[in-house]
Amino acid sequence: MIMISVIIPAYKEPYLQQTIDSLLKSARGKIEVIAVLDGCWPDPIIKDDPRVHLIHFPEPRGMRTAINAGAKLAKGKYLMKCDAHCLFADGFDEVLKADCEPDWTVVPTRYSLDSNKWERKIDKKYEFEYISSDDLKGKRWPEYAKRVEGQEIVDLMTSQGSCWFMYWERFWELEGLDDINYGGMGREAQEVCLKTWLSGGRMVLNRKTWYAHWSKSKKDIRFSNRETKAKSVEFAKELWMHDKWPKATRKLQWLIDKFAPVPTWESKPMNTKEYIKDRFKVCDKKQSPIMIPDMGRAGLYRLFAELGFKIGCEVGVQRGRNAWVMLQNIPDLKLYLVEPYADHPSNKRKWGEKNHAKFKKQAHKRLINYNVEWLEGFTEEVINKIRDGSLDFVYIDGEHTYDFVMIDLILWSRKVRKGGIISGHDYEYWKPHQPKVSRAVNDYCSAYGIEPLYITDKRMKEYAGDTTASWFWVK
Repeated sequence: MIMISVIIPAYKEPYLQQTIDSLLKSARGKIEVIAVLDGCWPDPIIKDDPRVHLIHFPEPRGMRTAINAGAKLAKGKYLMKCDAHCLFADGFDEVLKADCEPDWTVVPTRYSLDSNKWERKIDKKYEFEYISSDDLKGKRWPEYAKRVEGQEIVDLMTSQGSCWFMYWERFWELEGLDDINYGGMGREAQEVCLKTWLSGGRMVLNRKTWYAHWSKSKKDIRFSNRETKAKSVEFAKELWMHDKWPKATRKLQWLIDKFAPVPTWESKPMNTKEYIKDRFKVCDKKQSPIMIPDMGRAGLYRLFAELGFKIGCEVGVQRGRNAWVMLQNIPDLKLYLVEPYADHPSNKRKWGEKNHAKFKKQAHKRLINYNVEWLEGFTEEVINKIRDGSLDFVYIDGEHTYDFVMIDLILWSRKVRKGGIISGHDYEYWKPHQPKVSRAVNDYCSAYGIEPLYITDKRMKEYAGDTTASWFWVK
């Protein structure tokens, strides 16, 4: 079974054969190479190889049309596009497959290529680009590297476009490449990245592997005419800046906020309430609590990820199962974990030292490989270890008596920034015999004029133990 189909759009490319040779030599798994000859025949002629397929257009049709044509004939589970003048690291295919989720677009680290020696220039590395607000084109952004130092899998706002990798099915979910409104050339990488992010996916740099790319001089680059280029810029700005792509589940402002501050973009704080209202089509004029259909506890955490939340706190960890779900659904999350692993003198329910020791061992083992910081103690003992307004969210799931819930609400709400979310578990407003959590939450919201109050859909059970609704509001 072919695992990866590599599409190479090519127009008068002197290094096409070397690029194909590098792909075939460096791959560890089964790949196919589809070179799309866009209005030209290669010189020299491409060597025969059962893994290599050629598509020839008698007249040039442009890069987007070439990539789409290659993708339609591809047989691989994954699709990779690369330029026709690239060198690849050994085992690049296995590395890219290992770190690619179904809704991801992955880019290897890019180096410059010495075309005479056919080797990478180790001192010429290019990783980050931003999307310019002027024309939605990618611009180099080396300063961003300081923000993600030491990380191997890193979020990308956009890329230079000479190589990207994703599931074959994902390419068509994103409707392939638009070769009508954009024309043949220009902003291909920004089209891919915007479709990836704004459809709910993720675009990442994989620093575990690399490719080297030959940069053409401007006289070697094929541009569409000025009129076509101007129309494509106008179309792109209208489509993305006015949030008109039908498959988008996120707005462009979400992406700007996620990577803020971004050069050329004015930094505007996201309106979390408006985002929730638009995202889930809810009417905030309804009487609280407002249930969001089809959102379970994991769905709430995916909302946190969409909002770009990176720093959170769970109050009440016990075995660590819910914290694990958070960390699975929120990329690059720093999570504070508050758990005393001891019985509170004022609480009638007693777990005992033996059970607390067992819970602690289970939680630490489950979360050992994640970016967590343990605050072992009761709320009133550890609350001052976190600065006011420093959290994107808090999730309260400690003792469920009215007094304990109210104390947690009062103290932990202070730690969440404006626009962040205060949330928690077990809002059992439909169980009259167990109203303690809901009564405390309702009383707090009433006292401070908080609205709307949302709850999740208790029917959504993605993970074990998630049998009741969570509650949340925007600060």
